[in-house]
Amino acid sequence: MSEEELINQLNELREEIKNLEERKVEVRRRLNDLKKSKSEYLTTIRMYKEEIIKIKNEIIKLVNERRETLSKRRELISKLREVKHELLNKRKTLNELNSFSKVSVNSIKKKIDAIEWRIMTESLPLSEENKLVKEVGRLETLLNKALEARRLGSEVVELKASISSINLELNKLNDRINELSSKINEHRDRLKSIKDKIEELKSKVNSIVNEIKSLITELVNITSRINELRSKYNDLSSKLRELRISKAREVEERIAQEKRKKVEEKRSRGERLTLDDLKILYGEYHE
Repeated sequence: MSEEELINQLNELREEIKNLEERKVEVRRRLNDLKKSKSEYLTTIRMYKEEIIKIKNEIIKLVNERRETLSKRRELISKLREVKHELLNKRKTLNELNSFSKVSVNSIKKKIDAIEWRIMTESLPLSEENKLVKEVGRLETLLNKALEARRLGSEVVELKASISSINLELNKLNDRINELSSKINEHRDRLKSIKDKIEELKSKVNSIVNEIKSLITELVNITSRINELRSKYNDLSSKLRELRISKAREVEERIAQEKRKKVEEKRSRGERLTLDDLKILYGEYHE
């Protein structure tokens, strides 16, 4: 192989090694960027997981409160049913006593007092007294019916007020249940959104991991190739050095032969030889 061919090959090797070194720098820079991105993604995933724990705890808290509120509502509905049933019965009884509800209690009491006063103060025939006693009995029955009607009327009013109060409390509980359900759904939606984001980030991390593996393999291959080329470069450099040394020796030998030829011609002419001529002639001269 000629010196020119060796030099060309060395230049080609030097250029290829340079390109590989540049690619090596690019790969390392890309690896650093990927590792940084991977670390950031993993940090974000950890933050999301911590948020998921908080949201789940909040959902448990809301679900428990809703369960308790639903239990209270069931109790109130049961109570409302009982009160309505009681109201229905009292209304039925009150309707039966409706004719007595407008009777004047004071008027009846006065009549009873007047009759009893007559019985106690007047001397009445037995038949008249019996008649008056029966009238007192009738009036007392009427009074009891009227008082019962009044009492039932008051109880009906109280039951109606109780029903209104229960309905008002039920409305509050229903509003709270709806509010809790809405919050639970919001948290569950947020939970799903975060889980979707985590899966998206995991996919990116997996993609990065695969690219990192690929780049590491490429880096190993580049390093191996550079070592191979450097070894080849060193071999060719040695060959070039040996070739140049060989050529230099050939030139020296040619020059020495020419000098010896001149000295021999000088001797054949009978000319006196100098010390340098003798050294050239016997191979001891080195320029």
